[in-house]
Amino acid sequence: MKTFIYTLILFICGLSLGHAQSTFKGSVSGKIIDKTGKAVEFATVMVLKSKDSTLVKGGVADADGNFEIEGIAEGRYLVATTQVGFAKKLTPPFILNAESPKVKLAALIMDPVSQELKEVKVAAAKPFIEQQIDKTVVNVENSIVAAGNNALEVLERSPGVTVDRDGNISLKGKAQVRVMIDGKPTYLSSEDLANLLRNTQANQLEKIEIMTNPSSKYDAAGNAGIINIRTKKNQNMGMNGSATLGVGYGLNPKGNASLNLNYRKDKWNVYGNYSGGARKNWRDQRITRRFREGEEVTALFEQSAENITRNHNNNVKLGADYFASKKTTIGAIVNTNTGSWGSTGDNITKIYQGTSTLEKITTTGQDFKNTWKSLTTNLNLKHTIDSTGKELTADVDYARYDNRSDQKYKITTVNPAGVNLAIPRFDMGNTKGIVDIYSAKIDYTHPLSKNSKLEAGLKTALVTTNNNMKFTIEQGDVARLDSGRTNQFIYRETINAAYLNYSTQIKKTSIQLGLRGEQTVMRGNQVTSDTSFRRNYLNLFPSVFIRQELNKKNSLGMSYSYRIDRPDYEDLNPFLYFLDLYTYQQGNPYLRPQFSHVAEVTHSLMGFINTTLNYGRSNGIITEVLRQNDAARTTYINKENFGFRENYGVAVSANIPITKKWMSINYINVNRNRFVGLLNGGEFDGRIVTTTFNTQNQFTLPNNWSAEISGFYMSGFLEGTIKGKPMWQVSLGLQKQFWEKKASLKLNVRDIFWTQQFRGSFVFGNVDMQISNKWENRVANLTFSYRFGNSKVQASRRRSTGLESEAGRVNQGSN
Repeated sequence: MKTFIYTLILFICGLSLGHAQSTFKGSVSGKIIDKTGKAVEFATVMVLKSKDSTLVKGGVADADGNFEIEGIAEGRYLVATTQVGFAKKLTPPFILNAESPKVKLAALIMDPVSQELKEVKVAAAKPFIEQQIDKTVVNVENSIVAAGNNALEVLERSPGVTVDRDGNISLKGKAQVRVMIDGKPTYLSSEDLANLLRNTQANQLEKIEIMTNPSSKYDAAGNAGIINIRTKKNQNMGMNGSATLGVGYGLNPKGNASLNLNYRKDKWNVYGNYSGGARKNWRDQRITRRFREGEEVTALFEQSAENITRNHNNNVKLGADYFASKKTTIGAIVNTNTGSWGSTGDNITKIYQGTSTLEKITTTGQDFKNTWKSLTTNLNLKHTIDSTGKELTADVDYARYDNRSDQKYKITTVNPAGVNLAIPRFDMGNTKGIVDIYSAKIDYTHPLSKNSKLEAGLKTALVTTNNNMKFTIEQGDVARLDSGRTNQFIYRETINAAYLNYSTQIKKTSIQLGLRGEQTVMRGNQVTSDTSFRRNYLNLFPSVFIRQELNKKNSLGMSYSYRIDRPDYEDLNPFLYFLDLYTYQQGNPYLRPQFSHVAEVTHSLMGFINTTLNYGRSNGIITEVLRQNDAARTTYINKENFGFRENYGVAVSANIPITKKWMSINYINVNRNRFVGLLNGGEFDGRIVTTTFNTQNQFTLPNNWSAEISGFYMSGFLEGTIKGKPMWQVSLGLQKQFWEKKASLKLNVRDIFWTQQFRGSFVFGNVDMQISNKWENRVANLTFSYRFGNSKVQASRRRSTGLESEAGRVNQGSN
């Protein structure tokens, strides 16, 4: 690794020195003002050759109208300046040479443009869904239906995205999606990521970026791609911000509030936001299980669980950027999240001999209380080396996640007449989990020519987890430690990575070639049983992207990448999780990563209709497996490396302006999933074709009113080895803007017919199980938003940090 670092440093220095042997470089500076002498802020400045007005270099004036453009060769030039609301300004020609290496121009006075706006209405809103060259963008802030909802509910209406009954996210039929927020990983397992997104209000979001096939610059983790959730960033100078208050009701009340503040002046930009919420939710789950001897059903289990959950969360984010010079910016971000989650309810199991003779009823009363807190920090640096585009960025990160859980179970068993068959049993568990993540990365961009550039980078990340679980059982006057569920597990992982990307454009063809290398060193220690494991592996991940402009209306793109998915930290934890007397879940320390080939071909017609053909194959897929002990009448759930998954399909998206005041955004995806592997003593070969359709219809109404209707439909599908039945929903929204459009009031109803519920089955080998799951999904929300402060000028800087590959792998509470 050290050898690679030294080689890269020498390579970068060599490139820089090669370009340093240049001749004369001059500069031009000046100030831009209006007729009153007031500075014209952030005007565009262009240095042109006086002979033919060819662009030489460009730049942007600062908030005081001052500008300076450096690195200009000897010659005769003029300067052109432009800004919205002003006429274009041209200066007289001037000469840069050894005698006049620096030219300071006289004040450039720009004339305002006379505008008649009484009869003009400007519609600058972005469409709900945009198809860009390398990603699909969902502009959440333009959606009425999103108001009052949470981030997970917005995700399930995004193109190609599905969310299952437990909040697991899939993209185009593939799981293991990596989810980031503002380019920063969430460090959560799939279960806990769902909890975070449920507690993130949609009014905090600006847009969602969906990348189905990321380049080698990104971490190799995630065969399904990356979903990056961008939160709102204030774009203004001075003090400004926004506030939101929302209430909702389905079967139970919900509430949320948020405050965003931003202060920008001179070389500093300081920003912060707070969001909090409280939600009470209802959930009902029913499971039917059959136990057989040959073809005969010997026992039938009917399980029903009705739970009430309560979520409370608080999130505070503080950040600052210091513009040390025109070439160097230093930034820092601190984010804290605290919350609690509780669940109460009864899990009732009716056990029959055969299929009709009731034998006994077992009731497991549950009382769970989880608390979590997290702290993530980031220091970053961006330095522009010279005017040719050479750039260096660096990030140092630290994150800590602290999760604590108290679990109480009261178990009673009675006969059909209601007489106790055993003394009531009390199980009590206490779990503590701490995760520490350290990461550092450096990225370098070096233009080779006008149309070619080279990108290189290094990264290292260290993760340590310490989980401690203690369970006791009390029955009558007897209390004992449950050794099967008491354990301590310590895990340590280091990932070292390096990448190289080359991109070029030859006429109408764009090409990008990349190669990423990742070394993983991991060690797990099960303290209680004094057992451990250690692994060390190195993998290379190539990527290829080609885009061809066929003509003005058509373009064609092709991409391929090789990717990895490592197990969630919690899945490696061998703890035994008790759900009820007959159902257990256990981690698997012997899980290995899965590897995937991902390929896509995309055609775009005028950016209006986009069609994508995709193919993917994952080997050794990590998936939940159900195993059944017929003698003990118990079911075990754990993660295993299971054969392979093959996925291919076609997706079409289209933005259709039906009328001037009705825009319809539609997306349809048809994909075929196949899961093959050994399961329960036989070869499982599951195949299904799934069709997903999303539609979003936006209506512009008079007097600053607008409306929206959206919905989705998904046909039968496979979640690993479980087959799900079709589901759909429809949502409605209405919005009124007032106070010069600084305030808005939004009313929406999600899932108005309450049709989104999970129904599925698993029948294979000796396992025969049917599942239905219904939750409080029909909710009406009323949301008030208000923007205040200065509403002009450029956006604050966005940062992505150095922890992408750890996304989605840390446990932080339950949902």
